[in-house]
Amino acid sequence: MTAYYATVDKVRQDADSPATDLDAVAISTQLSAQKHLLDSQRSAGNRQTGNTEVVEANVQSVTLDNSDPKAGHVPTVTIDVCWDVSDVDVLDPTGQSVVTPERADRGWTRLIVANYSWTSDPDSGWRVAGGKDLEKSPCAG
Repeated sequence: MTAYYATVDKVRQDADSPATDLDAVAISTQLSAQKHLLDSQRSAGNRQTGNTEVVEANVQSVTLDNSDPKAGHVPTVTIDVCWDVSDVDVLDPTGQSVVTPERADRGWTRLIVANYSWTSDPDSGWRVAGGKDLEKSPCAG
């Protein structure tokens, strides 16, 4: 999880960092969503400052079914992640923050981490494949 968030932070902070860096930590709909968000941010001339902190990560389930990778039946781990973005800002080209004052500094996201390369790379083939924000109280610091 830390590699995922660190990579997302890096490409959002540095316009010279290639979007393909995301390929090492994300796949499927999560990769598409992250690249789309990055394209929108870069097109607007915005850039991120600061890093996302993973405060807590709780494994909810593990499935090692690799019965039909072409149909999406691959090993997956569902992880609830509490993140902290209190040190993160997004600046426009003039250096002004575009983050709304209502933004929560902490929250939970349920991430699905999948290994589409299980047969050839069971150890390091894991990528974040999807995620959704959870409506629950932020974790403690």
